[in-house]
Amino acid sequence: MVGGEIFNEGISTRTFCGLDSNNILHVGDYDSQEAIDEEIRDGVSFGPALVINGKGEYGNHMESGINPRTAVGQRADGAILLLAIDGRQVHSIGASFGDARDVMLDFGAVNACNMDGGSSSLMYFNGEDLNNKAFVVGERTIPTTWLVLKEGASLDD
Repeated sequence: MVGGEIFNEGISTRTFCGLDSNNILHVGDYDSQEAIDEEIRDGVSFGPALVINGKGEYGNHMESGINPRTAVGQRADGAILLLAIDGRQVHSIGASFGDARDVMLDFGAVNACNMDGGSSSLMYFNGEDLNNKAFVVGERTIPTTWLVLKEGASLDD
């Protein structure tokens, strides 16, 4: 969803993570109508959910390989947490979903969701890559991103 408009009717196929009009992060299983009802402004389907309403997610779906990971979360004070964990490299083998969940909980996340990982795990700030990407055959085109702009700024700036 972008600006409240649904671009993919299949958002319920994976965990949905999105910000509402009050910048509150929602994480869980939503279908398109539920996302509209919650007034979700911007969001993506991915997953799995890592933290929902202050409780870490556990179970078989949290068992995963060790890979680069990317996640988004929110603390109770409204601060957004963005996480990129390097992997498939000498200095960092990566993390499991459970490891990413634990990092988010350690930083006070009340809601958090795993995003795409692997070679798409990238954190970029003010023209610089902040992590070491695990590109094997070059950069990968990805259709979604969490873009943070200065207050009042637009994509046209």
